[in-house]
Amino acid sequence: MYQCPDFHSHSRASDGQLTPAELVSRAADYGVDALALTDHDTLAGLPEARARARDLGLELVPGIELSVQWDNREIHVLGLWLDEDNPVLRARVASQMDARRERARRIGDRLDRAAGLTGSYHKACALADSDAPGRPWFARMLISEGKARDNQHAFNRFLKKGQSAYVSTPWCTLEQGVADLLAAGAVPVLAHPLAYNMTRKRLRQLVGAFRDAGGLALEALMPGLTPAQGALLEECWRHFGLAVSGGSDFHSPEQKWLRLGGLPPYPKDAVPVWAARDLASARQAADNPRP
Repeated sequence: MYQCPDFHSHSRASDGQLTPAELVSRAADYGVDALALTDHDTLAGLPEARARARDLGLELVPGIELSVQWDNREIHVLGLWLDEDNPVLRARVASQMDARRERARRIGDRLDRAAGLTGSYHKACALADSDAPGRPWFARMLISEGKARDNQHAFNRFLKKGQSAYVSTPWCTLEQGVADLLAAGAVPVLAHPLAYNMTRKRLRQLVGAFRDAGGLALEALMPGLTPAQGALLEECWRHFGLAVSGGSDFHSPEQKWLRLGGLPPYPKDAVPVWAARDLASARQAADNPRP
C-alpha cells in the first residue's frame, strides 16, 4: 500500500527540533509517502502537519506516543490513525500533559539546586516554546548555560534515572493507555522495544503483556538494527501474533545516522501495521456499541 512510510516521528510540539510543517516538508524531500506524527503525549502538532501534508500530497497519519507504566518502568506506546477528537483520548492527553508540567517544574527546581542555576524551568520552557518541556529541552538548556558539554553529558550528569534532577512521573498503566487508544480507533504499537535494554525473557514478557492488553502491532523495523536484533524482534511479533510497524523515531536533522523513511522492507509474510486498522475499528465498535 505504501512505498516509503514512516510511522514514528517527532516535532517541536514535543521534543523534536523541527516544526510540524518543517518535519512534513523534510519527509516529502526524502520520498516518504505516509508520515505518522507521534509526539509525546500531545496532539498539538497535528493540525499544522496535516495542512502542510495536504499541500505536498503526502498522507499524514494522526498519531501520538503515550508514556505508560509497566512493572515500574516507563514504556512508550504509539497510537496510529487515531480519532483526535475522541473524548476518552482527549481526557488522557490532558492528564498526561498535566503530569508532564508538574514533572518539568520539579526538574527545574532540582536543576536550580544541583547545577547552581536560576529559572531552569522557565529557560527550558522558552527553548521548547511549551510549558511542559521534556528532558531533552532541559539538556539543551544545560548546554546553553555551560553546565553540560552535550546532550549525553547533560543526561549522565543530571537528568537520567539515579541523577540529581531525575523525576519519575505517575503515568497511566499499560492497560489504560492501550484501552484509551483503542477507544479512539487507533492501532496501538509497542514503540522501540529494544530501547528498554531488557533481557530476551523480559522483553517477551513485555510484548506478551502488551498483546494481552489489546496491543496490535510491534515496531520491529527501525534504522540500524543488527541481524541479531532484527531476529529477536521477528521472534516476538511472530510468537505473539502482532502486526509489524516501522518508524525512524526522527527528532532532529542532527541525527546524521538516520533519515525519515530509511527503514528495512516489511517482511512479505508479516501483517503490516496499516492492515491492523480494520481490527482496531472492530474493537472500537465492540467497546462502543450503538444504542
